[in-house]
Amino acid sequence: METKDQIEIYRFGTAYILEQVHQFECEIDGALKAKDIEYVHRMRVASRRLRTALNLFSLYLPDDTAQIWRREFKGITKALGQARDLDVQIQLIKGLLMGDVAGEYKHGYRRLLLRLKQNRKKAQENVKSSIEVLQAKGTLNRIHTVLKMPGEEPVSIYPPALYQAASESIQKGLENFLSYQGTIYAPNNVKPLHAMRIAGKHLRYTMEIFAPLYQQSLLPFVEIMKEIQDQLGEIHDCDVWVTWLPEFIALEQNRRQGYFGHARRVRRLLPGIHHLIEDRKLARQHAYNTFIENWQKHKDEQTWEKLAELIDPSLATFYQNQSL
Repeated sequence: METKDQIEIYRFGTAYILEQVHQFECEIDGALKAKDIEYVHRMRVASRRLRTALNLFSLYLPDDTAQIWRREFKGITKALGQARDLDVQIQLIKGLLMGDVAGEYKHGYRRLLLRLKQNRKKAQENVKSSIEVLQAKGTLNRIHTVLKMPGEEPVSIYPPALYQAASESIQKGLENFLSYQGTIYAPNNVKPLHAMRIAGKHLRYTMEIFAPLYQQSLLPFVEIMKEIQDQLGEIHDCDVWVTWLPEFIALEQNRRQGYFGHARRVRRLLPGIHHLIEDRKLARQHAYNTFIENWQKHKDEQTWEKLAELIDPSLATFYQNQSL
């Protein structure tokens, strides 16, 4: 039989899950039309927040519904991620072309923009099909149907058990995030830096979920994590460019060779592509230096120790009193 604490944790978790489902549904029409890149971005964020919440509250949801729904959303999250990454790349190239770009670089930039737009069109088909699969399975409707609140009105004070669950979830996320700090001082540790970004994203979403318990005192830490996440994201984006651009040159050479039996005209693309590679290397170095400076600042300010103190479950009574 469910205890009162379990019911309240269920109430809290399902309220957040249903909110994210609503946010996701609000973006469907815009994401399908693809006239504004922000629809895809917001839908992607909602899907990630939803999957994080389903994982955190899986023990309180009926049967294996949380695991099933997380798997069903995995495909759309991936499709949205691919589309969003291309949107960001396209915006970068458009911005560079609108700037003071040397004429010898424009051939490469324009060809790159053409291919990115072609890839984005293909990615849009994946977004569309992933949404259609989700709708065909009736996943969204099923979540609304299954996650019904118990008949009683929700209490105004959160139970200690919810603070305990929040503390354990945030502490676990923080420990996972900090487990990468020993690798960050080697600039070429590409995979650990990317993994740290993902861990930071999960920590941020977890803090966002439980922020209401702490009278919004977690919000400064959420903003800190967002800043760090953005810095690590810029590093990763630059790494992707530097890795992919040589492959792009090879693909263009193969395409030209297949059509015309030679790849001579690809040479005019090379100055622009090589210029972009160097530009992204410099941007990466700047982003990395900014991240390290920011990391040292938070280390000196004992940011992570303060976060751990803030979520101490022994402070539950204090936060309960604050809500009265």
